[in-house]
Amino acid sequence: MSGLTISHLYHRYGVKEVLADVGLDLHAGETLALVGPSGCGKSTLLHIVAGLLTPSEIQMRSTFRSIACVFQEPRLMPWKTGLDNIALGLQAQRLPKAARRKQAAELGHRMGLSMEDLLKYPHELSGGMQSRVSLARALVTRPDLLLLDEPFSALDVGLKLELYGLLAEQIQQHSTAVLMITHDLMEAVRLADRILMMVADPGRIVREFKLHTPAKERTSTWIHQTTDELMQLDEVRIGFGLMEGELPKIELHDHAPRHGGCSV
Repeated sequence: MSGLTISHLYHRYGVKEVLADVGLDLHAGETLALVGPSGCGKSTLLHIVAGLLTPSEIQMRSTFRSIACVFQEPRLMPWKTGLDNIALGLQAQRLPKAARRKQAAELGHRMGLSMEDLLKYPHELSGGMQSRVSLARALVTRPDLLLLDEPFSALDVGLKLELYGLLAEQIQQHSTAVLMITHDLMEAVRLADRILMMVADPGRIVREFKLHTPAKERTSTWIHQTTDELMQLDEVRIGFGLMEGELPKIELHDHAPRHGGCSV
């Protein structure tokens, strides 16, 4: 089974230590969410996993063969149409032009984009449509590992829910592993199998939560209840600056919400 294991990850910008002794593991078909306040090193960690940044120290083993990233900003090529932006990864795989445009169009349609939309350039698309193109561009190559850097944070609630569903469908069909970062705890509760709580100064993991209820069985009531219970924990409240206090480097305790939704 494909997987990713990281241990003893440290990273510094000059003399400032931004990540300290971070470790995590991720398996095929699993969604792991990193949550925490701004400045706790979530994006830095994701960029290290993506190979975009070389850490100060790390022990890492990955058997994932292909990785795709979706960022908060769509980062589309402005000189290419939506269709050709989606097909970029397929072009890198040297798929013939007709075949890659066909695959890109099929996935674009599943993302709710018409052919008229797909033939437009990024500046002609709404922000929501650009987000659909960006997600389709990452998914069209069927990556083993999908890295999500808060791609839904600027979207309205309705569009978020729609893209959540499209993402879940692709993950289920292709057993894609997902490493996502978010400051939105409810989003993590909705999508993830496990949640790692990070805090800053320096960035480190202080708690892991396992969500046992399958994502497709999570009702709005369950999501709100679980989020509310997690928000009552000291690590979460201190981490998000809702109460004063100090946290140790690593702290793992047993925890099970009253309705049995998750544990540590």
